[in-house]
Amino acid sequence: MLPGPGFGQEQYTLEKLIKNAVEKSHAMKKAALQLSESNSKVKEIIANGLPQAEGSLNYSRMGIPKINISQEMLDMLPEEVAPLVKGLTDIKALHTTSAGVTVSQLLYSKSYLMGVQQGKKAEELYSSLLDKTEEDVIHDVASNYYQILMNYSNLRILEKNMQNIGKLYNILKLQYENDFVKKTDVNRLKVTLTNLKTQRETLENGIKIQERILKIVSGIPVDQEMKLDTSVVRKMNFQQPIASEFSLDVLPSFQVLKKQTELAKIQIKSDKAAYYPNLAAFGQFNYSNYATEFKFNNFSNMNTVGLKATIPIFSSGMRKQKVDQSQLKLQQNQEDFDLNTKYLETNYQNSTNSLLSAWSNLQDQKENKALANQVYDQVKLQFDEGMASLTDLLNVDSSLLDAENLYNQQLLKYKLAEIELLQATGKLKTLIN
Repeated sequence: MLPGPGFGQEQYTLEKLIKNAVEKSHAMKKAALQLSESNSKVKEIIANGLPQAEGSLNYSRMGIPKINISQEMLDMLPEEVAPLVKGLTDIKALHTTSAGVTVSQLLYSKSYLMGVQQGKKAEELYSSLLDKTEEDVIHDVASNYYQILMNYSNLRILEKNMQNIGKLYNILKLQYENDFVKKTDVNRLKVTLTNLKTQRETLENGIKIQERILKIVSGIPVDQEMKLDTSVVRKMNFQQPIASEFSLDVLPSFQVLKKQTELAKIQIKSDKAAYYPNLAAFGQFNYSNYATEFKFNNFSNMNTVGLKATIPIFSSGMRKQKVDQSQLKLQQNQEDFDLNTKYLETNYQNSTNSLLSAWSNLQDQKENKALANQVYDQVKLQFDEGMASLTDLLNVDSSLLDAENLYNQQLLKYKLAEIELLQATGKLKTLIN
């Protein structure tokens, strides 16, 4: 048997699970990181249009072979030239040192302006994706949570049934020992009890698997103990559902579709911007020194200030093909937008119908369960008085178990349909409150 929630031990409610998932789940962390990456990308793009400065420092030494000049050759040279030529024999290397700074500023670039727009729109897209991821996480947590609660409820029903069959088995076993009943009746109860034990073990194992999955989607360490308040099922109040307002604009999925389409339109403008010239200002400030020995003095400077224009002239159709590809991509995106918009609208209609149907079926199963309980109590009383057979009692017991399980199944369908409608109307976050 699975252990129930301990007294004084913290229990996880649906609200707490959702809050924990929004803060710590892997999906939310990844979506938040993608948004931060997009924000950094926008800053990088903007920085490309701001002043840029680079520094450089160079040093080189060029060795010179030794020059031998005879005295006779020097005597033949004019007096004012001879000392200079003689000095060449003392030069061993030529040292060149230079340092400089290059500054540039983009003055006009349509590609740059379109790039900034693209970056900001991409950031909006990732923000919408973060909202959609949050909605998906809430949906997964809530769905798994209610499935586990319903299984716990089924487990309680099964254990109650086992207790009743167990008590009856002990009574019949005692009666068999006193020759009041047949051994066949005792064996039939034993078979029923064994089958119920097998069902219980299967259900307990299923609950353990579901709880591990719930821990993962909720951002809870798998090795950490998690206790759920299973009494929530008995406290649930169900009111007849009313029609919910529907608006596409509040749906994160629709916002993602819109941002993707807008981004595709900007991509066309960005590709067309390649036809426009770019203009930038630049300045170069260089200092250099040439000497026959290594030293850092007597630098001469040379400064340059100017403008640089890059004018596209001919690309053999490359730019045109890029624009055509972006336009085709936009058309594909528009088809996705129209198709998924219809899916979202249909999903709202289907979710509404499913919830109304689940509500109607839940009321029927509620009445059916009450009737099954009434029939069981009557037959049990008749069996105790010897007016009903063991077969009759086992039949109504099986019918009661089926009725209670069907009620729980319908209860789960109702809660899941409720979650689907909340998602279809963009109201899943209300589960946090």
